[in-house]
Amino acid sequence: MLLRRGVQLSLCAAAAAVHMSAGSPINPNFPAYKGPRAARKPHAITVHGDKRIDYYYWLRDDDRKDSDVLGLCKAENEHMMESMAGTEELQKTLVAEMRSRIKEDDTSLPTRKKGFYYYSRTLENQQYPVVCRRRMRPEFRDVYSPEDTMDDTSCQAEEVLLDENADAKGKDYYVVRGIRPSPSHRYIAFGKDTNGSELYTIHFLDTQAKDSKAQPTYIKDSIPNTTGGVIWVGDSHVVYTTRDETKRPDKVWLHEVGGSGDDVLLYHESDPEFAVGAWLSRTERYVYISSSSAITSEVLVAPAHVNAAGTLDITSVMGRTKGVEYSVDDRGDMFFVVTNSNDAVNNRLIALKNVNPADKHEANTPLSKREGATTEELIGHRPHIKLEDVTLYRQHMVVSERRDGLPVISLHTFADDDDGHGDDGKRDTNSSSGGAGGAGVFKGDAVTVAMPEEAYVLWERGAEYNSNVLRYGYTSMTTPLSTFDLDMNSPHAQPVLKKQEPVLGGFDPSAYVSRRVYARSHDGTRVPISIVHRKDIGHGPHPTVLEGYGAYEISNDCYFSRNVLSLLDRGVVYAIAHVRGGGEMGRMWYEHGKYLHKKNTWLDFHACAQSLIDDKIADPDRLVAEGRSAGGLLIGAALNTAPKRSDGKPFYTAAFAGVPFVDVLTTMLDESIPLTAGEWEEWGDPRRPEYYEYMKSYSPVDNVAPENGPYPPIFIQAGLHDPRVQYWEPLKYAQVLRDAGAPSVICKIDMAAGHFSSSGRFDRLKDEALVYAFMLRALGLEDAQPKK
Repeated sequence: MLLRRGVQLSLCAAAAAVHMSAGSPINPNFPAYKGPRAARKPHAITVHGDKRIDYYYWLRDDDRKDSDVLGLCKAENEHMMESMAGTEELQKTLVAEMRSRIKEDDTSLPTRKKGFYYYSRTLENQQYPVVCRRRMRPEFRDVYSPEDTMDDTSCQAEEVLLDENADAKGKDYYVVRGIRPSPSHRYIAFGKDTNGSELYTIHFLDTQAKDSKAQPTYIKDSIPNTTGGVIWVGDSHVVYTTRDETKRPDKVWLHEVGGSGDDVLLYHESDPEFAVGAWLSRTERYVYISSSSAITSEVLVAPAHVNAAGTLDITSVMGRTKGVEYSVDDRGDMFFVVTNSNDAVNNRLIALKNVNPADKHEANTPLSKREGATTEELIGHRPHIKLEDVTLYRQHMVVSERRDGLPVISLHTFADDDDGHGDDGKRDTNSSSGGAGGAGVFKGDAVTVAMPEEAYVLWERGAEYNSNVLRYGYTSMTTPLSTFDLDMNSPHAQPVLKKQEPVLGGFDPSAYVSRRVYARSHDGTRVPISIVHRKDIGHGPHPTVLEGYGAYEISNDCYFSRNVLSLLDRGVVYAIAHVRGGGEMGRMWYEHGKYLHKKNTWLDFHACAQSLIDDKIADPDRLVAEGRSAGGLLIGAALNTAPKRSDGKPFYTAAFAGVPFVDVLTTMLDESIPLTAGEWEEWGDPRRPEYYEYMKSYSPVDNVAPENGPYPPIFIQAGLHDPRVQYWEPLKYAQVLRDAGAPSVICKIDMAAGHFSSSGRFDRLKDEALVYAFMLRALGLEDAQPKK
């Protein structure tokens, strides 16, 4: 039981401690600061006949109000300040460098939406954007070209929709998401989170009712505790989702804007391993509702209009089969389905035909199982190419794939270009998009969009459905975020660069070089590593930061970072280990880094580190490991299992673990902790003995021990209101490290934020500068001057 009185802990680093961490400094740049200590209160957890004692279980306070817990958080922050004393000027310098690269007064690339350009502006010295739009003049609304420009010729005057700076005044945390105009564009919906909990309140603006500053006024209607986004169904209703007590998105609702009646529950997912979502089809004909776990999904569809009963007519597309995942969109009379069915581990694309969701005769039967329904495979399974997504346009289909660890976009042109609609815009049931093997669906060969670098990130950005223009984003470790438009009717033409993220301060991309190298892991698997550094860095080895993630099939791609330049310009090599558990090399790359194969993630990370050392890229005495969230689990496990050096020093010089998921076993055994049940298909269910034993063998908190050290200086970062990794996990991790004699453990608790740190763009720079100062001190570069 958590005791609220008589808890002994240190309220500052130098006083009132029960006991203090001991040991001599491992890294001479970090004295062995004694960190704050919480009382050890034995709490027994017995599962499968195995008894574990958790001395810091009491640190959990779901309400975030316990004075002793908050006192420990305060003490940790004071200890962080003491530990980082002497880096204040470096932090200021880093913030100044990072900020000097930002074009503070900038305008985002406008996005076209049904006769409007929507965009945002940032202002000098302001933390948040101003959301705006301009109405297109009639003669430009139906013309699509890569050369399109928002200017006074094509558009009317600017309308300010939401000044987030004014709205955020007086708030320590402020995030807006899901800004959506209604079909008539009169109303604007958006979600607002003011404490980092990721529980958003939906608000509505009326653009025809202006305030004294000629800005839209709020409608007296709001929806609390949502996931943040809405789908407009006409101008009068929105679809939204809410979370249950464990923060799992579990319900989908229909809300009448400005209405007085109760909201209509459209769908409730009762299985705790599944989470729901909703979206509007690109044709805007259908609302889709998805319910998915880590390995299974189901999609439901409804015509995008409210019926006479005041609800939506919902039916399943392909039902639910354990282990089968699929996503859906529509064009003409067909539904396009990306799925892993029929053992297509890297997915395939099928077309579902001869079905009509509006047909109530078989409303309780999934579309794929209705009488007369047929399917056609358009893109088959390929063992070495991962089909990630397709985006449908009126005349074209954009296919997003991953080949050899890199994203690829290819273009297909439909054989029919009328979308199966007559001139009146109604469905033409006599049209056909059929044909065997896609031969009748597409015309000509697919065209792959060429990329200029060997390691890069690429993604389709989704223009309007009727558009013939493909918009895609491109970046690499040396190329700032760039957005291109390509005429899909002329796919071999030169793409038009619409905007490149400005990087001020004299940035010269030719001064840097990025490349991809490979390491051999313990089982012979070839693991990619993306590297960036200055060209003039000279011969190695060099101080190096190695970053990793490796979970959820998320590809940890090599994005450009303006902030990382502050490390590179001080002679640091920045590397990303594309370890198993991620999705970089296809579905099996993920499968081989989860469940009972999870240890491959940090074994790959060790292999990448050793390879960089062997190749004289990384200096073995100046190698920092970095990971966030599930990547924090990677860091915690890596420190417990790091190779032993003959000189007795830690294998990693220092480590940064941001919002780290480190108390794996205890969390995964407790369904009352937010999001736990939905994670069983990612990590395994420890209620089963084989998963329990395996998790116990790697869970960082359960395996911190003197014999698994020595532990390097480590910086742990957490958010008090984090709904994904609860604050008590990193707080507990700091305590057990100190119990094991780790001499330099820094733990920073963000008291007004959640999983994603500070919300303001300049406040985030301070957070980043603090971490970089820790890294530079660990690397012996605290006084290094950046090259220009």
